[in-house]
Amino acid sequence: MGKAVEKARTRMTGISLQKVAISAATGVGLALLVLAWGHWWPSGNSWYLTAALGVLLVVAAGVVWMFGSIIVLSRRRQIVWWMLAWPLVTVLGVTFAFLVRPEFEDARPEFEEVAEQLLATPGPTAMYDLKIGRFDILRADDAPDGTVYFADRRETMFNTEQGWLYSPGGMPTARGDRLTIEHLGGPWHRYKMASP
Repeated sequence: MGKAVEKARTRMTGISLQKVAISAATGVGLALLVLAWGHWWPSGNSWYLTAALGVLLVVAAGVVWMFGSIIVLSRRRQIVWWMLAWPLVTVLGVTFAFLVRPEFEDARPEFEEVAEQLLATPGPTAMYDLKIGRFDILRADDAPDGTVYFADRRETMFNTEQGWLYSPGGMPTARGDRLTIEHLGGPWHRYKMASP
């Protein structure tokens, strides 16, 4: 009788440790995803690493959850509550991470204030390392045609620059060979520029 109790206690400890590991990895992974996608932490391009680590932790927890569920189902032949909790929490957490991503529309007044300030200053001007709302702006500069470019630090890397441009005079003139512009409404556009 003592061996059976000890064996059951060892099995329960293993399952409890598995639940703790799954919960911890999922919690940390989801927190990293929310921080990275919500533009709270870290700044610059290193958010890719944070998001990748978050995804890796959630996937690792999912693999452990899957094998644990298979083992429990093969032994008990019934579903246990924790088997349903992990997918539900994960789906809700990932959904929340996507929902907290900042929208340009929410920060538009602050962007317009900076654009008007740059346009009011005579000559070509630029501002560096700005935080507008939750957006990390690498550079904001005005062009001779009256267009103000805002380079998004989180989306600008290697030979591609992305961001927003303020062009009160209509459609902006080309600033490079490979400029793609999407109109957002009013004087605002989203741009992507690739360097050769």
